[in-house]
Amino acid sequence: MDQDKIRNLLEKYLRGTCSQEERELIDRWFEADQRFEQPLATGKVQELEEAILSRIQEHLPLKHRNRNDTHRLWFTSSIAASIALLIGVFILFSKRSQSGSEGKQPVPKLFTFHTEPGQRAKLRLPDSSTIWLNGNTAIRYDQHFAGPNRAIYLDQGEAFFEVYPNQHKPFIVYTTKLQTRVLGTSFNLQVQNHRNQYSLSINTGKVSVSHNQGKIQHTMLTAGQQFTYDYINGRHQIKAIQPGSEHAWIYNELVFQSASWKEVVAQLQTWYGVSIHLNLRRGQHETFTARFEDPTLEAVLKALQKINPFQYTIKKKEVHIHN
Repeated sequence: MDQDKIRNLLEKYLRGTCSQEERELIDRWFEADQRFEQPLATGKVQELEEAILSRIQEHLPLKHRNRNDTHRLWFTSSIAASIALLIGVFILFSKRSQSGSEGKQPVPKLFTFHTEPGQRAKLRLPDSSTIWLNGNTAIRYDQHFAGPNRAIYLDQGEAFFEVYPNQHKPFIVYTTKLQTRVLGTSFNLQVQNHRNQYSLSINTGKVSVSHNQGKIQHTMLTAGQQFTYDYINGRHQIKAIQPGSEHAWIYNELVFQSASWKEVVAQLQTWYGVSIHLNLRRGQHETFTARFEDPTLEAVLKALQKINPFQYTIKKKEVHIHN
């Protein structure tokens, strides 16, 4: 069986849509290995991820191991998604085996996925909705979407959603203090940006946003609107934006629109997975407006130098910017 067929089979297993014969095939596979007899401890998940990724990297073609551009990020994301899928089945089976041995029904398990800084990923949900995850982003959801709602928990980072319409089952994204409710639309959501704000940008359709404690009643937003909420003072505002500009990152486009140094640093750290140290004696209030398509870090820094002069040094994953 080739890799695509195996991946599709695992996805169907997680969604609960595979046939009885397919389910028995996967069950026999897990039962044949004694490592799956005990539930996977929380602390072992990362260890298992690293072990699988290490084995995959050993067999990667040299051209993939040596690439530094953003194409490699999406290639790595595909690997990470496969690892997360396998571990999701691992956890689900372990939990079900434990429950079965105790004579109890299995407890619903939220599927968890996260990206590292410098990595991006695309996920297909059980209802055919799609989520793009920016770097350093974490989400959780029920792989069966059981219950009256399609619930997604965006714990950190930034994601772009294309929601498959279903008027009988609202799609709700929960964050720390706010929830976003939709029926079918597309929008970009940043849990906490460089200004310590929740930022929701509507690309198509309509979205309702509300505070978990009722401080903000259901506020309806339409395409071309952006809702921001300040976590410090509890204030929110709505402004007009150009639809599409906020999620250009899913097309490998890096956009700065009158961006402050703080915003530039935040975006570059998320995009490239580097640590940037800013040491400016002057020019702290300078802003940058630029657009890059599939850029390298050095190309971006050199272009920004032409807008506002500065110096920089890059050493592995450390970047120092100074006058």
